[in-house]
Amino acid sequence: MKIKTKTYFMDLETYSEAPIQYGTHAYAADKSARILLWAYALNDGPVKVWDVDQEPNMPDDLRAAIHDIQSYGARHVWVNGVMFDTVFLQYRGIDLPLIKCDDVRVIAYQHALPGGLGELCKIFKLPTDIAKDKDGSRLIQKFCVPKFKNGTRSYRMKREDAPADWERFVEYCRRDVSSMREIYKRFPGFNNTVQEKEFQLLDVTINRRGMCVDLDLVRAAIKLADKSKDEMDDAIAEKTGGAVSSVNQRQAILDHIKEAYGIELESLRSTDIERYLDDPEIPEPVRDILRDRLRGAKTSKAKYKVVENCNVEGRLKGCLQFRGASRTGRVSGVKFQPQNLPRPTKGAQEIEAAIELMKADALDLAYEHPSEFLSECLRGVIVASPGKRLCVADYSNVEGRVLAWLAGEEWKLQAFREFDAGRGHDLYKLTYGRTFGVDPEKVTKELRQIGKVEELALGYGGGAGAFAQFADKFGIDFTHMSELVRKTADPEVYADSENMWDWALEKKITAKLPHDVWVACNTVKQSWRNANAQIVAFWSACETAVRSAIEIPNKSFPIRPGLYARRYGNWLLLHLPSGRFLVYPAPRASEGGDVTYMGNNQRTRKFERLKTWGGKIVENITQAVACDLLFEAGLRLEKAGYEIVLSVHDEYICEIPDDKTRNHRHMEELMSSLPSWADGLPLVAAGFETYRYRKE
Repeated sequence: MKIKTKTYFMDLETYSEAPIQYGTHAYAADKSARILLWAYALNDGPVKVWDVDQEPNMPDDLRAAIHDIQSYGARHVWVNGVMFDTVFLQYRGIDLPLIKCDDVRVIAYQHALPGGLGELCKIFKLPTDIAKDKDGSRLIQKFCVPKFKNGTRSYRMKREDAPADWERFVEYCRRDVSSMREIYKRFPGFNNTVQEKEFQLLDVTINRRGMCVDLDLVRAAIKLADKSKDEMDDAIAEKTGGAVSSVNQRQAILDHIKEAYGIELESLRSTDIERYLDDPEIPEPVRDILRDRLRGAKTSKAKYKVVENCNVEGRLKGCLQFRGASRTGRVSGVKFQPQNLPRPTKGAQEIEAAIELMKADALDLAYEHPSEFLSECLRGVIVASPGKRLCVADYSNVEGRVLAWLAGEEWKLQAFREFDAGRGHDLYKLTYGRTFGVDPEKVTKELRQIGKVEELALGYGGGAGAFAQFADKFGIDFTHMSELVRKTADPEVYADSENMWDWALEKKITAKLPHDVWVACNTVKQSWRNANAQIVAFWSACETAVRSAIEIPNKSFPIRPGLYARRYGNWLLLHLPSGRFLVYPAPRASEGGDVTYMGNNQRTRKFERLKTWGGKIVENITQAVACDLLFEAGLRLEKAGYEIVLSVHDEYICEIPDDKTRNHRHMEELMSSLPSWADGLPLVAAGFETYRYRKE
């Protein structure tokens, strides 16, 4: 990216007695919070550092730079300016306009790169000294983190306490600005658009507004979790004769069950425990231990502690990272992790009653195991501000609709339109019916569940193993399902799966499924693909275009209107219908082999070479388009006076006045409005109003 006229590069080193783990807002709002160093440079000029301890008064040129930025005469660039530095300054009374702000971390995410400065230096082959990097971490720990006397009274290390290290600290701050500036220059700026800036500012608005939280519920939940944990630890110690002292001792539980009962269990994941509990071969004493372990998993107070520690005057802020899911551009969760809230299993009225009992410290009077309500009540932490109510709306099966639209799967698009008009069957019934040639009227609740798993597991090229994984998650009886498939599937398709069994064994792709189950799952997979020929063709079209683009740079390879692949230098771009680019760094395609690129491995958290394929590319595109729809809807909502306090997946939670000026029906209309680039997409949102957040 070119350095624009009058661009200031800046970085702060700060101190606060509030741990940074509490989030930027709690950290910055603490009365102890202060700026230690402020590094700054104009364009390619020298990097200067304001040492606040040495000179309490801000330098004239830095003051002039701030005025220049505030009057919109200059841009400002930070490493993590949107989520940290500008927030910290705002709490100090310095408000910098974000329309003129470039955030290196966000730009990195827009290009599917890691956000850390050190990692970016390595990627762009900038000279870095590993020893100095480690020394920088040491210096931050020394000067930016409180020290304690007698274990309680905190104090701050100052320049005079370690003058040599302080000079190193100043140099470290100066070097960060120099590195950031060089990285900024090397970004190609593919998504540097007006609309992208609008989306980013929307995210800032949501983060800084934050959500109102019920702190009484939070404190009651933490108290209940502590009490329940102690009781369950005592219980499991008694049941195991002291071999296990805590429900959190996974390996000790496995070892005890093996030694005492001769039963070797694979894992203690919640889904596996539920499967063991359904197994009649498992003796009752083992079941009892497993129930304790399962209940223990539901007593976690981690998210409640986050709310307790991270809130500022009853509001939780800064919980979303713009473009944090770097492959697709979706937001990711920060601190509270709202994208990972557990789905409740009990009804809204029962949960509301449980919340009131929990706050009155009386939940144990109504329930034998009150701790089971900790996960059930977690969404209820989010409440409306006084004089307001929450208006919530969620897109209906947006990924399924977008996928059908992108692929041109007309029968499925028509099914959505008819269902939305109130005259058709729902998609899952139709899917099962179309897959197995069954009249949708005769598709039972049980069969509909299989259709649902088909749609969730197979749309992006998933095989028999993927289907089995989702089926297990949704509690499908494999034995019964296998018999149903054998009786209802096309005999030729079933026979083909039978014939593939030996090959699958040899290739080790049976997902450890028994013969009959694997054959049934593979038959479902193939039957679904036969029924969704356009989607299958779309996988192939995307992979072919990507391969062609990698092999022939600077040429566009169209996939469908508004969607094409193109390679620029060491970057593969997928142009979305919205105009945004999905970016794949350092793409490679071997002849007849794998398509790979450099990206963040979700398992290892390392930036390394990853493999992709048609179905995976389609998944990225589909989720990215859904993300673009959500952001455009967010702009419309804010313009209409719906104050968004949080987004969770494809859902917005807004605050509206507690009157009749706004309502969920209007919110649904705003979210369902199609942008010009999405003509023909059957998009529908469903919503409700409440004073406490819940899953409808």
